[in-house]
Amino acid sequence: MEKPFQKDLSHLSWDEVYERQVLRGDLVSDWIEALHLKPGGRVLEIGAGPGYVSFVLAERVGRTGTVYALDCSAEALAYLERLQTERGVGQIQRIAVDAAALDPTSVQVDSALITMVLHHADDSAGILRNVARCVPPGAPVVIGEFHPEGPCPSGPPREHRLASEKIQEWCHQAGLTVVGYRRQTPEHYVLFARRDSDHRLPEKSEPVSDSAQTPGAAAPQA
Repeated sequence: MEKPFQKDLSHLSWDEVYERQVLRGDLVSDWIEALHLKPGGRVLEIGAGPGYVSFVLAERVGRTGTVYALDCSAEALAYLERLQTERGVGQIQRIAVDAAALDPTSVQVDSALITMVLHHADDSAGILRNVARCVPPGAPVVIGEFHPEGPCPSGPPREHRLASEKIQEWCHQAGLTVVGYRRQTPEHYVLFARRDSDHRLPEKSEPVSDSAQTPGAAAPQA
């Protein structure tokens, strides 16, 4: 019997998390296309986990590019490091830190990918504010999440899923303009955003209160 959902994914092994990333592989092409990746490019991946998507990004930017694979779990990134060694992929730089606490001056990139992670975060709005400070004006930021009205066969329970309207609100506050939306599957949606050119970005992110979350989304998720 499957263990109850935990926000830190402790109910799953990293092998199981990687398998779930693989099962979502059909979603990745939409994300990659929107990021406009080129050889030699630099892309930030928030919530990389054990790294399935990191390798797809690494293939696109090539050996002269850089994928900054960020995750708050050192164990997840150790799993990714092992896979990198086995596959001989050196253009992925792993960063073990809470994205809401990231120093944006340490990571400057051309684009950013934030998928299936905001529902795990204590400060989702803070993550978006930091990401906005890591990319230049006009840069693409792609955000994927589980749809609150999805069938929920896996992933977070319905009460922990984030409505796209709430994420759009956080994006606006962060200096990101949402320019597109797509319901990729009954379970998943993606928002396409760009960094504003005239938005005054906050000096640092402030923790978001539970009241700022979508109803039920502040509770631990799986």
